[in-house]
Amino acid sequence: MITQTSTRRRTVLTEGLTLLVKALPVAILVMVLRFLLHDVLDVNDIMGFGDAAAVLTGTALIIGLMLAGVIADYKEAEKLPGVIGSSLLLLDRLAESGLGSQGKDTGWVRPRLATIATQIDDWFHGRITDEQVVEQQGELFEMIVEVERAGCSTAYITQMLARATDAAGAIQRAMSIRNTQFIKAGYALMTILVAVVLILLIIADFPSEVAQWTVCGALSLVYTYLLLLVRDLDNPFGYADNNGRGSGADVDLSPFTSALDLLNRPVK
Repeated sequence: MITQTSTRRRTVLTEGLTLLVKALPVAILVMVLRFLLHDVLDVNDIMGFGDAAAVLTGTALIIGLMLAGVIADYKEAEKLPGVIGSSLLLLDRLAESGLGSQGKDTGWVRPRLATIATQIDDWFHGRITDEQVVEQQGELFEMIVEVERAGCSTAYITQMLARATDAAGAIQRAMSIRNTQFIKAGYALMTILVAVVLILLIIADFPSEVAQWTVCGALSLVYTYLLLLVRDLDNPFGYADNNGRGSGADVDLSPFTSALDLLNRPVK
């Protein structure tokens, strides 16, 4: 667990640096264009930096609203791997208890659930399609039908149906979060406003030589970084992105992978 936590922290730090590196060329380009406009072409007195304050504030507000929205989805997404993993483990325990109480064979239950869990893991990592993982949800309920046919009591079947419904609902919600972009119109507005801010930072006059480079460089870097951050957080299940390396913004999958490991252990 400590190793997993340390690895997770390193991944988050690496992803933060990756976003910073992606934003840095934009900040450099803004300062180069500013140098060419003001120092090479000697084009000045277009507008003061104070005149751009309203646009800067409005852009920061839109980014803040978008960030708050994607973080709300992100906080929900963090719970889904645990819901899926715990539901599969409870299905295993309920099936074994229900069949075991009737003296029936339980050796086939865990391998069946392990196969389903492996397919779900493949889906998380982009190795199978959404349609294929939907089929695995059907396999969960088919397994419950077989458990009932094997002689399991209604009390256990009712609980198993509830756990299978929890797992299927969590998979569907994860699918929706992964495939749906948060407020497309908001993304368009945010991107346009950030572009306008960068243009204003190029043409605006600053009160001092030091301010024009420090403020221009810092603000262009921050606004670009925040734009990239919002887009990255919008898909917390991007484990297949970046050639399978995923992203530091991906939610922790260890609650599910721990359940997968347990299900793949031989039945004693």
